[in-house]
Amino acid sequence: MLATAVSSVSMDPPSLLVCVNRTASAHEALRGRGAFSLGIMASPHRDLAAAIAGAPSAMRFAQGTWRRLQDAGDAIEGLPCLEEAQATLFCAIDACCDYGTHSVLIARIVGAIGDRAADPLLYCDGGYGRFATAQA
Repeated sequence: MLATAVSSVSMDPPSLLVCVNRTASAHEALRGRGAFSLGIMASPHRDLAAAIAGAPSAMRFAQGTWRRLQDAGDAIEGLPCLEEAQATLFCAIDACCDYGTHSVLIARIVGAIGDRAADPLLYCDGGYGRFATAQA
């Protein structure tokens, strides 16, 4: 799925929260697995992000180049990793709270890969964008 609501929670332990609509096809898989990978897309991959977001559940992994995390420990072993992502965070879910239409997942970052220097892809008000250099 394409997560559009992600936020940092803490630096100690490094953690984040992700809000997932309970009607999303990936919702039960995320809660059942207890872990997830979060790919941070770079601005040149706007079309790939849109293709993943718009694909039916069974076809999402047909978009882009994916591999499974190996030799990473029980919590995150086998999680998918999108090769085109600027970076990928591997997270173990520590808490889940249902609120309104969504589940709020609080997860510890237990691993990360990526070192590409690129502008991250942003999503706001129903569209994709990128950071702009501020003018003085």
